[in-house]
Amino acid sequence: MQDTRATTTVAQSGPATEVHGWLKWLEVVLVSGLFLAAGFWLRPDDPLHVGNTFAWPVLAPLLIGLRYGFFPALMSSLLVLLVAGWHYDKAAATAYPWGWAAGMLACGLLAGEFRDYWERQLRRANAVNEYSLQRLEEFTRNFYLMKVSHDRLEQQLAGSSGSLREALRRLYGELSQTRSEGLNEESAALMLRVLARYGQLQTAAILAVEGNRNIEPKALATVGDYEAVSESDPLIRYAMQERTLVSVQTEFRKHLKKLDTDLLVVIPLISSTDDLVALCVVESIPFFSFQNRTLRLMAILAGHMADMLCQRDQTMAGSHEWQSLCSQARRAARDAEAFGLPSVLLKLQVNEQDLATLADRMTGLLRGLDVIAVNRANESPSVVLLMPLTDELGLAGYLHRLELDIRENAGRSLWDFASQQSLVVKTEAQVAEWLAREGGAID
Repeated sequence: MQDTRATTTVAQSGPATEVHGWLKWLEVVLVSGLFLAAGFWLRPDDPLHVGNTFAWPVLAPLLIGLRYGFFPALMSSLLVLLVAGWHYDKAAATAYPWGWAAGMLACGLLAGEFRDYWERQLRRANAVNEYSLQRLEEFTRNFYLMKVSHDRLEQQLAGSSGSLREALRRLYGELSQTRSEGLNEESAALMLRVLARYGQLQTAAILAVEGNRNIEPKALATVGDYEAVSESDPLIRYAMQERTLVSVQTEFRKHLKKLDTDLLVVIPLISSTDDLVALCVVESIPFFSFQNRTLRLMAILAGHMADMLCQRDQTMAGSHEWQSLCSQARRAARDAEAFGLPSVLLKLQVNEQDLATLADRMTGLLRGLDVIAVNRANESPSVVLLMPLTDELGLAGYLHRLELDIRENAGRSLWDFASQQSLVVKTEAQVAEWLAREGGAID
């Protein structure tokens, strides 16, 4: 930016400075008079060099024209011609040299016009250059502002390289590819990889927990130069006691000098059935990732990881789809209570002959995190849909899309054969009551 301003200063100081009007006209008179006086002094018999091989007085209007332009050259030429007229009128023996006078006038005026033309070209080029420099300076200023803004945005989003929905979709996609169930080295490595990606973890490990209290000393998966920690570490003990994510930033800021720990964060993996499955201990994390937004994201991911490890719902009867929906609904309720994340449960009740059509259309509109199950426990079958990270406005949009899809494919309105019940997920007790009322023998 400083270079741009320096260039602007040089460009503006480059052209010749304007001469004051009186000084310009004084120079016209002096230069013209100098050539005329030299002629009268050096060549008294022919001071205007009419009979010489070169008419030296022509240099006066020529130089004036090149320096000041057309009009001063005209004045200089007229001055020389007036002196020539005075001289020949005084001599009276020789006729006035009109050809010499025309050549004198032509040389001065051509030189002046040449100078004026290129001055206009130069002014136009300077104007274009000045405009370009102004635009360049504005662009440079905007570029640095954008760069600073981009750097700040990177700092704010460090550790949150994607949305929560995208992070959960990646988590479920990767963990579903494991060949064995439960917590093992393979699943622990996948979980730690996801946490390291979205939390920018530099040094961390996954420790298994047996019986909600016994920590396995050997880490199932590590990232970075992890050094084993004692299970008596105060941060680990506090995390297991409070059963929530703890960090030196949030919990021990006032007592940091008294805190004897090598850890920065401890993330417990607690399922929706309140089972402590594992701990993720973090020893090193970038400064700009060590903020509440990143810690909140990792805590949410840890809860979903624990649910995937526990997999089946032990308190609800029914098919795998229904158990998955119940488990996800309880997790959505926990996320709503702890983090304020919106979720919606939707039930559409229909007759048996319309069940397949409705289920197919709803399945076709499923998003990555949505969970669907068919329920035949009540008098009329129904389709139950859990929509995580969706509020009432999102539910209205989904119903509108479903209505358009059914009208297009079935030729009738959704509400001609279906009745709706919905629940905005807020508490675990509310969800448990709703699921118990809907549970039973499920297809």
